[in-house]
Amino acid sequence: MSLGPQHIPQIRELFFRYGLKSMTMDELARQLGCSKKTIYEHYTDKKILVHRVLGSFLEEHRSEMQALEQSSRNAVENLLRMAATGLQKMRNLTPTMLFDLQKSYPELWTELECYRQVEIAGIFKRLIERGQREGLFRPEIDAEIVSIMHLQHTNLLLDPLVFSHLNKPLPKVFETIQDVFIRGIATPKGLRTWIKAQTIFNPNQP
Repeated sequence: MSLGPQHIPQIRELFFRYGLKSMTMDELARQLGCSKKTIYEHYTDKKILVHRVLGSFLEEHRSEMQALEQSSRNAVENLLRMAATGLQKMRNLTPTMLFDLQKSYPELWTELECYRQVEIAGIFKRLIERGQREGLFRPEIDAEIVSIMHLQHTNLLLDPLVFSHLNKPLPKVFETIQDVFIRGIATPKGLRTWIKAQTIFNPNQP
């Protein structure tokens, strides 16, 4: 078997689901149906492979966010579509993987945090400003402060100690957080747009 870029999504899924420490090179080879030697022919050590996986994840996410900014009809739709994309990516992401990344690959953890704190916060800031121009979000609020608030809301979902005792599905938790957040920044027009958009993007909403 030849190992190529097309296998990166599969490797990423294995890392996300089982953690970086548990997914040894031997186990990775078994899951991929190839020899460990084949993996080492392409990636001389595990750190290089993890860096490649994380890099592809960030590039993919960056491209998706840019596409959503350009194709969404308004800021509310943009926010809902971003949330749906984020939840889809988080479904197989376990706290174990994040812990392993922080403990064993601190430089990669720093890269991930920089992406979130700078680029993602910037995306949210532009989204809030767009919503203000569209009359959907309150004009007096500080877009930079609100973008940081929203980023911290997403941090809560990555902490297993915060909501795990509720025994509720992650999408439900996130929907509640986002609904409360939007209602706090929306104008009357924005709230009407939000309620209407939910019936389109979340058809199971009451």
